[in-house]
Amino acid sequence: MTMNQNPPVYTGDIVKQDIDPSREYTAENQEIVFNDEQHAIWADLFAGIHQPYLLEHLCREYINGLAMLQLDPKRIPTVKHLNVQIQTRTGWRIERTAVRYTLADDWYAKFAQRIFLITDYLRTRDQMEFTPEPDMFHDIFGHLPFLTQDFYAKIEDKFAPAYMKATEEEREVIKHLAWYSTEFGLVMENNRIKVFGAGIISGRSELTHTIMEFYRLGRDNVIDYSRDVFAQLQSHFLANKKDIHRIIAGVNEMHRQGKMSSEEQGWNVVRALYDKLGIPRTGIFGGDVILVPFDVETIALIPKTVYAFNPMFFVCETLEQMDSLLDSYLKPIASRK
Repeated sequence: MTMNQNPPVYTGDIVKQDIDPSREYTAENQEIVFNDEQHAIWADLFAGIHQPYLLEHLCREYINGLAMLQLDPKRIPTVKHLNVQIQTRTGWRIERTAVRYTLADDWYAKFAQRIFLITDYLRTRDQMEFTPEPDMFHDIFGHLPFLTQDFYAKIEDKFAPAYMKATEEEREVIKHLAWYSTEFGLVMENNRIKVFGAGIISGRSELTHTIMEFYRLGRDNVIDYSRDVFAQLQSHFLANKKDIHRIIAGVNEMHRQGKMSSEEQGWNVVRALYDKLGIPRTGIFGGDVILVPFDVETIALIPKTVYAFNPMFFVCETLEQMDSLLDSYLKPIASRK
C-alpha cells in the first residue's frame, strides 16, 4: 500500500474522511512501502530530537523504553517490528490506521482490545518543527517507547473501560485527562521537572519551548531548584488559580475561533490574551507555557486542543500520583453496572 500524499488542510475542526471500512485494519493496510524522502523525513525528525541536550529532559521511563523499542534512526519501522518489541512485553498490539484523527470513539474501542493505533500519515518537510495533528512519528517515537513497559500499559488500560460507560460530558473529561497526561504530561524526577507526554516529546518546537520554561522559572526566581520544586509549583497554582481559569476560558474561545492551529498563531495569540485579560507576563505567566500541578478540576475546563499549541502543561509529583489521580475520576465510571 502507498501512503496518502495529499493530507487535508486543517480548518479548525476534526477533518472528515471518506474511508472504505472494508479496507480499514486489514493486512493490506498494515505494512506500507515508504519512499526515500519519507524515510529521510523520519531520519531528520529522529536526529532532531535524539540529542543529548534534549534527551536529558525526558523522563527515565521514556529513555529506557526507547532503548527497548530498538527503532532504526534512518528508517520508518514496520508494524511487525513494533509488535515484536511491544506485544511480548506488555500484551498490547499495534495496528496501523488510515484514519487521521477521530472523535475518539474508534481509538477507545481499539484500546479496549489492547490495540494501540498508529496513523499512516507522516508530516511533511514544512512541518518538521510542529505538526498540526498526530502523525506516525508522534505515534511511534512519542508513545511506543512507553508501551514496552507495564506501568504505561496499565495507564492506557484505564481509559477505555471508563470511556465506554461514560456520559458524553464525562467522555470529554476523559479525553482531556488522557491529553494532559499521556500526551502533554510532565513528571517530577529527582526534584526536576521531566517530560512525560508523547505530544511534547515528538514535537521539537513544543519540546524546546517546554525545556526553555524549565530554565526560565529558575532564571526569573519563580522556582528555587535547591528546594522542593513541586511544592513551589503547588503554591504558585493556588495563588494564581483564578487567573489560570480566566486564561483557560480565553483559550477555549480562541480555540473555537480556530486561532490556535499553527505555531505562529498558537503562542502569539496566547501572549496577546494575557494583555487582553490584564494579566502581567511575570511569575508563572512569564513564559510560553504555564506549568501547574496535575489537577482534575482544571484539566476538565480545558478543551482537548487537537491541532493546537497547548498553553498549559500539568506536572505530577510521581507517576504513581498520576496513576492515583486518573483512578479518582476513571474508576468510579468504569465500575458502573
